[in-house]
This record gives sequence, structure tokens and C-alpha cells, in this order.
Amino acid sequence: MAEKSIHSGHRKRIKANVIKNGFSQLEEHKLLELMLFYSIPREDTNELAHKLIEHFGSFDEIFKADIQQLKKVDGVGDNTAVMLATMGEAFYRISKAKPSKKRVYKNTEDLKNLAASLLQGETTERIVLMCFDEAKKLKRYTFISDGDKVSSEVDMKLIIKNLVDSDSLLAVLAHNHPITSSEPSAYDIDSTRTICVTLRKIGYALADHIIVGEDGEAYSMFSDPRFSTLFY
Repeated sequence: MAEKSIHSGHRKRIKANVIKNGFSQLEEHKLLELMLFYSIPREDTNELAHKLIEHFGSFDEIFKADIQQLKKVDGVGDNTAVMLATMGEAFYRISKAKPSKKRVYKNTEDLKNLAASLLQGETTERIVLMCFDEAKKLKRYTFISDGDKVSSEVDMKLIIKNLVDSDSLLAVLAHNHPITSSEPSAYDIDSTRTICVTLRKIGYALADHIIVGEDGEAYSMFSDPRFSTLFY
């Protein structure tokens, strides 16, 4: 009974602290400890929070694990495994939330963030086409190619069709490198050059080609002095 009272008082203090001061003052293990209150009603969760971080190597890696991987950690039962995996899935879906088609994307950072939100976490190479009007308002985005871990093919006819159908003048291509950095390959450079020339001939323009590396970092070919003259 005394042990239950100790844990109950500790939980109340942590919750009261969060209500008063917010989450920013909590260290990662304390934040995880608080989460575990809701799957483990009566036991001390501090030790398990440390175990989880040690087992997976970091706080964020915990939320990338599936239920069976989580249950390999001593002290993690069905309730905790399902809760953490559900939170991980929710985080993933939020990160992949659909961009607003009403938003104006004014600069390269906006485009890089948009590309990263669409491609980060993909395990195979994918190409997404984003179509914009003259004011750089997003009219449409669509995945136009799915490849393997190292390559994907560009369909020029599909690019043109999407520009025409969406009544757009500007295109931005983005693709990911699932197992390498965002540095463009020789094929990336050659295909970008071909697309730029082809679109220019028929009154359209490729404004940028964004590449998202395995670390989630986005790179803009337009912002690289080596390739900036390819565009427009």
C-alpha cells in the first residue's frame, strides 16, 4: 500500500509540473516515463524508460520499432508495446500530412520542406512531381514513379500531362535516396538537364529538383551553383 502511495505521489507531481510548466523542461527519459504512466498504471516507469532508450539507442528510434521489437525489452507488455507503436505510427502519419494546395511556396526552403514531408522515411526511391502556377501556388502534387532502393525512372509524358491537366506553368521534381546522401548522381544530373530542355521548348519550366537523402536532409539542385543554370 505504501509503495502504491509513493508511485501515485510521484506521478501526480510529474503531471502537475507538466500542466504548470509545459513539456520543454522534461528530459527525454522523463517524457517517456510520463507516456508510460498510461500503459502501466501502478508501477515505477522510470527504469523502463531508461531501458527502452538504451535498447533502441535513442528516444526517436523507440517510435520506429514495431510491436514485436518493443516486446523484446524486459518489462514491455502488450499494452505498452501497442501504445508506443501506435504513437510511432501517428508521428509518421503526421510527418506525411498532405501539403496545402492553397499555399504559396515562395523560396527554396519552402520547397525543400515540402519535398522532405512527402519523401522522408520512404524505403524505396520515389519521384514526386509538384505543379505550380505563376504565383508559385501549389496546384497539384503526384507520385509519378516508384523504383527500388537505388533508382527510379522519369516519365516525361506523365510530367507534361500533369502540367497540362493542372493548368500549371512551373514544375518541381523531387525524389529520395533511401540508402545514400542527397548528392545528385550522374543520372540525376542528366535527367534533370533533359527535362529542363524539353519543358522549355513547349512553354513550361522546371524550377528545381529536390533530392532527399537517407538522413532526411533535402538538397536543391537549383541552389547549387554547379547546376543553377539548368533551370528556367
